[in-house]
Amino acid sequence: MRRVIPKAMFAFALASLHVSVDAQTSRWPDPIASDVLPYGASGLSHGPLLGNPTSQSVRIWVRTHEPGSFRVRYGKSLPPDDRWKTVQGRTRDDHDRTGVVQIESLDANTAYFYLVEVNGKVADLRSDFADPWPSFRTLPDASTCADPANNPHGLFNLTYAIGHCASQAPNNSGGQYENTPAYDSIRHRHADEVSFGIVNGDVIYEEMRDGTIGGVRDNYKLYFSRGRSFANLFRRLPAMFTFDDHDVGWDIHGCGQVGLGEGRHLIRDIGLKAYEDYLGWANPNGRQRGNIRLGRGEVKRGDNVLHDADANFTSLSPAQVSTIHLGNYTRGEKIVPRRDDAPKNAGVYGLKRIIDATHLEFTPPAKASEQLDYSIGTHHYYDWRVGNSHFFALDTRGERSDRNAKDRSDPNLFILGDTQKKWLLDGIDNTDADFVFLISPDPWTIYHTAAHVGGDDTDDKGDGFPSFLHQRQELLDRLDAVEQTVIIFTGDVHASASVKISDNVWEMMCGPLGSTGHPIGTLGNPPNGGNWRSMDREVEIRWLSEFPNNMPYQEIRNTYYGIVQINNILQTGSPGGGYQFVAYDRPHVIIRWHDGYTGRLVYSETIHAR
Repeated sequence: MRRVIPKAMFAFALASLHVSVDAQTSRWPDPIASDVLPYGASGLSHGPLLGNPTSQSVRIWVRTHEPGSFRVRYGKSLPPDDRWKTVQGRTRDDHDRTGVVQIESLDANTAYFYLVEVNGKVADLRSDFADPWPSFRTLPDASTCADPANNPHGLFNLTYAIGHCASQAPNNSGGQYENTPAYDSIRHRHADEVSFGIVNGDVIYEEMRDGTIGGVRDNYKLYFSRGRSFANLFRRLPAMFTFDDHDVGWDIHGCGQVGLGEGRHLIRDIGLKAYEDYLGWANPNGRQRGNIRLGRGEVKRGDNVLHDADANFTSLSPAQVSTIHLGNYTRGEKIVPRRDDAPKNAGVYGLKRIIDATHLEFTPPAKASEQLDYSIGTHHYYDWRVGNSHFFALDTRGERSDRNAKDRSDPNLFILGDTQKKWLLDGIDNTDADFVFLISPDPWTIYHTAAHVGGDDTDDKGDGFPSFLHQRQELLDRLDAVEQTVIIFTGDVHASASVKISDNVWEMMCGPLGSTGHPIGTLGNPPNGGNWRSMDREVEIRWLSEFPNNMPYQEIRNTYYGIVQINNILQTGSPGGGYQFVAYDRPHVIIRWHDGYTGRLVYSETIHAR
């Protein structure tokens, strides 16, 4: 006897079959279907990382196992389809098999998914198989919160993350976890809040150094691969960076002082050449920035001419040159003084003019005739504007003078050379932003002494502006006179602090991200609240991480990061539905310090526009 299946049951069976088939065919990416290759088999060795975000563009960096071409595809929805766009890139041996592409013509305040193809195959960019596919969001612009009645200037709110000092090496450089927890805390707790991140110096600490540029590059590769939290965060969040002493290889006092002779300041440019390949690409370009030149040439005693038969000096722009280093080098595993092996003309020189493709004129003249390695430095400071906020990222290491431990007020001392100082002050004088943010890898009022390694709490280690008092006073007087609120984010010291320098100028220190903490003696033993004299200047300590002096700094495990929230508008309902965007009469900034392990709020400071 034939069984009759009711129509309703038949329809249900068909629907179930459709759902089952759809569930088996709609997953993307599916490695079984070769949608993606496992990362280790994809041809990528490091990256992708995101940098230099704007409302219409972003940069994407990768490193491949072999030099060659790659493609970045991007679109607004998954899975990828024919609406996705493509940009081509190439990794090159002379940049250690790294490459960068810039994606442009994007929509403001919009999320985009992206993928990377090497040899026609898509790399699986998820660190764990169950992770969501990486995406990024462009910055807002004046159209994001358009409301002619309540917000006539098209202002918008903006939030970013900031921190400094992230050693991964607990045994030799004051590090803690190889995989920095603070980066994971930012990603897990603030992914939908922050628009970009800034790592304000000491992104890496010295490992793998062998006296060659290859060793410096290996240092970066180690940190990028071992530091999975760093890679995972900046695969999704665009970043910008500054460099400090550990990124280069150690203290480099004097590398901007023309006439200064042999010393470890001559390690600057090989360290920064690797920095350009691995971090500097993420920063906005400016007219002052060129490319570092490394070469080998010949000089003659009493003469001012450098000859390099393999060079093309005519492609140099003198305005982009900082100083020339004759006899440049880079450190090995340990940084030790060169003695008899140092070139006779080792030192810092100024560029006078380009003679022709293979000759340039420098000053002062050579002391001896010899062939030697040389480097031509460039300017690494930069600025960018987002809405009513203007950011100035400083180079506080690469163009400074030597220190004078006997007289910190020596008017000949400087952290910012004349060119950078003019660029900064002209930029601040001419901006119409409500807020000025200085990103300074070294401190302005907080000391960085050697108390944590047995030194005195007022000794002159020379890292920050407390060792360059004449220029500090000059700069602070100018900053205090401008119309805008000025907030200086600083680094180098493994601590956090909020310091009111004047009614208009603040210093904020948000760290360490991953390094062990410095006891309060390293900071000069300031109070954890109240007035304090920072050398020749009275300041108000609003809050700081007062790690006690009875703890060795290798055992101080507190870590912090900062979240900076710029509030310009209030989003509220509209009578006809949707939203109104009401501009505040006085915009304000909330700086929040969060625990690096848990993400919990530790302290906050609110500062209003003037």
